[in-house]
Amino acid sequence: MWLLAGLMTAITLGLGVTSYYAVNYYELDHAKARMPPAARAELERLIATGKRGSDRYFELYDRYSGDRLRADDWAMLLVIGLASTAVGGGVAFVFARRLSRPIVEVAQAASRVAAGERGVHVPPAGATGEIAELVASFNRMAGDIQAYERERTVLTVGIAHELRTPLTILRGRLHALSDGVIDPATGEADRLLRQVDALARVVEDLRTLAHADAGELRLDLRPTDLAEVASGVAADLRAPAEAAGVTLAPDLAQAPVHGDSLRLAQILTNLLTNAIKHAPSGSSVQVETRIEGGEAIARILDSGPGFREEDRARLFMPFWRSRQAERPGSGMGLTLAAKLAEAQGGRIVARNREDGPGACFALVLPVLDDTRYSTTR
Repeated sequence: MWLLAGLMTAITLGLGVTSYYAVNYYELDHAKARMPPAARAELERLIATGKRGSDRYFELYDRYSGDRLRADDWAMLLVIGLASTAVGGGVAFVFARRLSRPIVEVAQAASRVAAGERGVHVPPAGATGEIAELVASFNRMAGDIQAYERERTVLTVGIAHELRTPLTILRGRLHALSDGVIDPATGEADRLLRQVDALARVVEDLRTLAHADAGELRLDLRPTDLAEVASGVAADLRAPAEAAGVTLAPDLAQAPVHGDSLRLAQILTNLLTNAIKHAPSGSSVQVETRIEGGEAIARILDSGPGFREEDRARLFMPFWRSRQAERPGSGMGLTLAAKLAEAQGGRIVARNREDGPGACFALVLPVLDDTRYSTTR
């Protein structure tokens, strides 16, 4: 728009200046035609000697130029007006078409998205300034909608998969109990209860995820030391880690934060459980807490296969299962960890280790500036 305004201003000024000089030369030529030869020769001599602005020049010019516009003068003004209109209108039309084309394309693309078509993209070629920002914003919106649709599909398929297995087991065994095929005294009730617990965990995770997405998650925020939370989580998971042949190696330094200790424990439990699951037997999983660059960090480092770089953006999608890992991925552990971290002003950072095989998942939170944590506890 600024370019169009500047160009139209320049064209208007150029046409005005050109018209001014054209009219002057036209009137001068008209005055010369009305002068007697002696007066015309005197006028030309004044022009040649640089005395165009002298009193004698204007005296001759005013005497023979005439006071009223003739038909030829009106024709001259009409030609100038038509030329100005044609040039200005032509330039405005060209720029208007150039400006309106991307807007029309965005409108058409928006109609296709509203009709249910996904993957719509408006090419940014030829768009500048505010129009380019409009096209870029639309493309980002369309990309977000497409990503949301993919995530919704994965979530739906994941929920169906997670619920189908325990429901199938429950249905089959309940039918067997009802038909008398299975004796209730054989401990079948305990096995069925474990399947019900699995269903309850999935439902609870979905409820927590929904509350986190809606910003309605209740948090009990208070001064907390990440090292204490990590120590408790490591102690709780030491037995299942040893059962998997994995050793936990805590290296905990004080890292005060303002957070919900229960939700922080849930985050670290999900991250540590994920690391134990992917760590090879006989390896160790490191659990570190640090303060670095004004941030409190809890790191979980394993020696597993890591993840493909192209999968980084999908690691925190619900029910997404890594195709690279030999063992199936979890349901919503990483997704919940990321959502709970965001709800407390933090984030989860995932990367592959540079010092060897394995992945590193880090919980990063703003460090708490509290004098209670300034001394060794």
